[in-house]
Amino acid sequence: MVGIVTLGLVLALSAMMEPNIPGDQLPRVQVITAQPTLSQDFLAAPAQDGGADQPLWPTPIRPAQPTATLPLPTPIPSPTLPPGDFAIGILVRVVGVGASGLNIRSSPGYSGTPRFLAAEDEIFAVVDGPQTIDGLEWWRVEDPDDPQRFGWAARNYLMVVTQSE
Repeated sequence: MVGIVTLGLVLALSAMMEPNIPGDQLPRVQVITAQPTLSQDFLAAPAQDGGADQPLWPTPIRPAQPTATLPLPTPIPSPTLPPGDFAIGILVRVVGVGASGLNIRSSPGYSGTPRFLAAEDEIFAVVDGPQTIDGLEWWRVEDPDDPQRFGWAARNYLMVVTQSE
């Protein structure tokens, strides 16, 4: 019996003597709060008349005052439309799109699927329109050299081609 007890003590002591391997410890959860926990000594204000300290109870916090709501600025109106009187049958040039190009869509409006991208200065014939959708004036245009290239374009990016051009 003494041998069994001695063996148990030796095993228990050897288990406690094993070196801790990094990462072999039990996980520890630490909660971090925004406000520190204050000791009771901090909460007691020193008495001014030499008597016992008086507890400092939480000071009431003034409720937040509503802030004045500033009016939002008026949106800047879209730039003026390129010059020219639009009508079916005239030629128009793509302007103001730079290297980005202009989406020519399957139907008027932003919801229309883009069919192809028209390059800056490309010329099209107006074949239908106008339709006002999404706050823009849309015209159906067609490439005079390729009847497969047609669709709807926003008027803001089209300028009438004059006879002298």
